[in-house]
Amino acid sequence: MFESSVQEAVAAVAALRACLDTADGPTQIEGLKAVERLGRDLAHLRLSLIAHLDRSGEFDQRCVTARAAIADLLGYHPGKARRMVAVARSVFPMTLDGQPVEPVMPATATALGALTIDQAHADVIEDLLNSPTGRRLDPAMWSGAEAQLAEWATTCRPDELRRLGTQLLTTLDQDGPTPEDEKPQLNELHLYRRRDGGGGRVKGQLDTATFTALSLALEGHRTSGDDEDKSLPERDADALGALCVQALNDGDLPTQGGERPHLTVVIQEKDLRERMRGATLGLGWATAAQIRQLACDCSVLPVVLDGDSMVVDVGRIRRTVDRYQRRAIAARDRGCAFRGCGKKPRHCEIHHLIPWAHGGRTDLNNLVMLCWAHHRMIHHAGWEIRIHNGWPEFIPPKWIDLTQTPRRKPRTLITA
Repeated sequence: MFESSVQEAVAAVAALRACLDTADGPTQIEGLKAVERLGRDLAHLRLSLIAHLDRSGEFDQRCVTARAAIADLLGYHPGKARRMVAVARSVFPMTLDGQPVEPVMPATATALGALTIDQAHADVIEDLLNSPTGRRLDPAMWSGAEAQLAEWATTCRPDELRRLGTQLLTTLDQDGPTPEDEKPQLNELHLYRRRDGGGGRVKGQLDTATFTALSLALEGHRTSGDDEDKSLPERDADALGALCVQALNDGDLPTQGGERPHLTVVIQEKDLRERMRGATLGLGWATAAQIRQLACDCSVLPVVLDGDSMVVDVGRIRRTVDRYQRRAIAARDRGCAFRGCGKKPRHCEIHHLIPWAHGGRTDLNNLVMLCWAHHRMIHHAGWEIRIHNGWPEFIPPKWIDLTQTPRRKPRTLITA
């Protein structure tokens, strides 16, 4: 049934395209509107299918979340997939046995069904009503706000709808957050690496206790104020570096993925044979002089790469991965090897492609680094992994991609 319906839709689009090639301006404008209506109709059908698959447990049977399944099936960003699933659950709610019930957002559901709004408008409405401000409204106010937002959506762009909706909810929520709703100040630290790998910037905010502790620690490591060549911010940056070096030298830091913090130096094999001129560290590029300075008190692991940036120096073969092999795998996979995943090596596990119990070896060409979520998915969702030309490739199950086209991360020299 679905296949014949899709073929009819494709034929309709082809007919529109043939007409538009010879149509005048006004006819092309009407054609543009018709295509938009068709797109909204298909988007409405897509949400309905997502809701049915979600509530029927089809995704759960494959041990993946609805968001992850939609991201893989349709190639969406995880954030967009999450919003799509949230809207589908609000517009097409169902019981556990798959029976439809009254929508959580009835006015939005009606407008979507009438094709007077699209997915982007529904995303905004769902996001506003499930914000902290929206959740503080009593049921009657919440329902009234949902109806008003759905009405505005028929004539407003999504950005206009968000602005008007924010003002509406703020007006309705006159009491504002209660003391229990107030979140404590969070500690945040953002590290921005330069594109050329040569250092980076630091940005963040600290609560009172943490800021005081850092200020006192920097004061204790700050160089003399008589140093006229450096400003106070420069001396504070040096003091922060001194604090980090001291922590590394003390050796009291927590373990990182089963081993203590270390320095991994990635270098091309030809440079190693000739003479080391520079190398890629775990966080970026460094010169030989910088590497010698960093390595004077560190445990150093050389990860040697050939001309194609492939790791050629691997550890001993054992049943379990030793720390040297783990470092080599981290240099190759840069964290979770699944395409689109940004989990760092310290948050990852090592997976045997051929299990040890089935004769698999604990060697680089039989190992891949995966985060916990993707490790679980690989075991249960029908994915296959292979090492192709020295790089991990993931072959999706047919329910995601009938062609089962292999996927892998782009090849780069920079390691995680």
